[in-house]
Amino acid sequence: MKLEASIMVFPEPLSEPTVEVLRNAAADWNRTHVHQFSEPIPRLLQLRLDTSLPDYEEVLAMLDNLRSRANVRVEISYRRIYDEQDYLMAAFVEIYGVDLGAPDRPFVLNTDQALGPAVPCPSCGWQDPFNAKQTAPFEIDEALLDEAIPDSHSQPLGGWDCVDLPNGHKLVSQRVLVLFSQGHVSGYDLFPVLVGKTGRKSTRMSQILSRRAILVPCNQHESGISYCPTCGAVLAQPEGMSAAAPLLTPQPEFRIKKSELAGDEIFSRHPSRGAMLYVGQRPYRMLREAPLNGIISGEIAGLCE
Repeated sequence: MKLEASIMVFPEPLSEPTVEVLRNAAADWNRTHVHQFSEPIPRLLQLRLDTSLPDYEEVLAMLDNLRSRANVRVEISYRRIYDEQDYLMAAFVEIYGVDLGAPDRPFVLNTDQALGPAVPCPSCGWQDPFNAKQTAPFEIDEALLDEAIPDSHSQPLGGWDCVDLPNGHKLVSQRVLVLFSQGHVSGYDLFPVLVGKTGRKSTRMSQILSRRAILVPCNQHESGISYCPTCGAVLAQPEGMSAAAPLLTPQPEFRIKKSELAGDEIFSRHPSRGAMLYVGQRPYRMLREAPLNGIISGEIAGLCE
């Protein structure tokens, strides 16, 4: 596992002379370093690099010097990047799928009818796209299951096996369900999706939800982070970890009590039970070892000792 820093630098307040200072500093850096600043949007510079590299400490010193000379703001966020060994040692692994379709040819044909507006959490007010309430089965363009996506160089043999939905939920293929059934994997429910506007249930894909949502980690007492018990949003963080300040470390890995699972091998970190879906190590290995397409590993969760 490695820790990647995403460094964003921009003038505050906006000033074209300050923008010029920033661009010159970035150009000087880029001339002598492999990891380089880019300008993804005008007047905002960004650099991503592994925090274990010597360049990381060097760029922090350069930015401190820059802030002493110009009105610039530096925001740093961090994310863990896991390797396959990390995933094979984890108690639970988040999975997600591919994004299919395009604005001129959507994969989900009835998003506006199937999903209502995102609803704020009644306890803390947090709201995100995952909070959109589903009111009808999704209608899908099944033909897209057999077509290549931009990141893939060829068509998926047998079709895509995991596809993300607009509300963060997932569709899984019949191949995945046969694998789970034969392996006696527990802890999930299935809902039908429809083939286009035919009203016919798909025999290829099903919507999968966990039977239980675990929103608050057992180890929150160790991290000093408090969570909303209704939706799982972060309510408070230790001093120095506020959203307005550069984070020194990412949030601790999510850990849960084994007793909360009651034998289930799948859980969700979202009250909808379909978004932020995690599978246990045994079903995770089943997915990795089978010839499946589009099963993507995300975050890791552990068991609290």
